[in-house]
Amino acid sequence: MKDEALEKVRFGRGQKFRLSSKGNEAVSAYTLMVEKARAGSGRAQFDAARSDWSGPRGLSSEDGLYLVEFGVGERTLSELTRNLEDCASSKEVKAAVERLLECGMLEPVSVPVPPPAQPRRYW
Repeated sequence: MKDEALEKVRFGRGQKFRLSSKGNEAVSAYTLMVEKARAGSGRAQFDAARSDWSGPRGLSSEDGLYLVEFGVGERTLSELTRNLEDCASSKEVKAAVERLLECGMLEPVSVPVPPPAQPRRYW
């Protein structure tokens, strides 16, 4: 069981996240699952297909929504929250990103360190 006493890693506001190779595979499988479910007989079949997709990957059935958003490109938490404001609260988005980071579907984008400023010379 996860130890709640461990301090969670905190990311800055501008921190972007992207899909890992494992996440790209999950998005491809999710997209294929959605296409197959459209040919089905309704919501119950879609929910069952989502469960079949998420179970072996150790994901929640709602995680496909978040992964598809990251499939479009790198996103910050605030961008993701804004894009999904009709579907999920900011608390749900943050919990999903933490869960996807933990299982290796997402990875933080490293920010390049700017070179040191050149000293000014006054002749």
